[in-house]
Amino acid sequence: MSRAPKETVQTGELYASTLRSREDGVAQWRKSFSRIWERYLVPRWFVSVYYFVKYKTLISRQARVQFSRQISFGKGTVVKPFALIQTQGGQITIGHDSAISSFNHITTGTKDVIIGNYVRIAPSVTILGGSRNFRNKSVRIIDQGSFHEGVTIGDDVLIGAGAVIMPGCHIGEGVVIGANSVVNMDIPSYSIVAGVPAKIIGHRE
Repeated sequence: MSRAPKETVQTGELYASTLRSREDGVAQWRKSFSRIWERYLVPRWFVSVYYFVKYKTLISRQARVQFSRQISFGKGTVVKPFALIQTQGGQITIGHDSAISSFNHITTGTKDVIIGNYVRIAPSVTILGGSRNFRNKSVRIIDQGSFHEGVTIGDDVLIGAGAVIMPGCHIGEGVVIGANSVVNMDIPSYSIVAGVPAKIIGHRE
């Protein structure tokens, strides 16, 4: 007994939907495995050699830099022990002759983090290209997803120890950021800022 045309169409749509779901699941699994491989399974000595050969950048074997084509460095930049640099897809670009100190945490989601040339970042600085949504108290934070805005830091910037650069900030050329400051706004070039949240307290002359 043959199936009715409507039933046949519904069966075909159900099969196609199931197939798409499986393909999406496989793609997500591959993406997750790739990220785990890039972040945790590639030997650190290999990561250091790779970035040195490709960019002439010195990365400590005690640093945790994701092995990714989305991360690039300029010549002469140094990444010190225990720094962490990771991405979920956005570009992280650090210019030449810059210094990433110990315990720096530079991460982004799908938007770019651009750090210029001759930038000095003191220890324990956090730079975030994205963060988690949390406003809805009836939904667990882990289930609310993330927002992605990126960060841009100009040339010749000095960032003091313990500072936090929040998503969406544009920091102009020559800016000085005081220790333990939390930057959540754009900073004009050659400004000196400090505080929580950071405020302009002067200008370079």
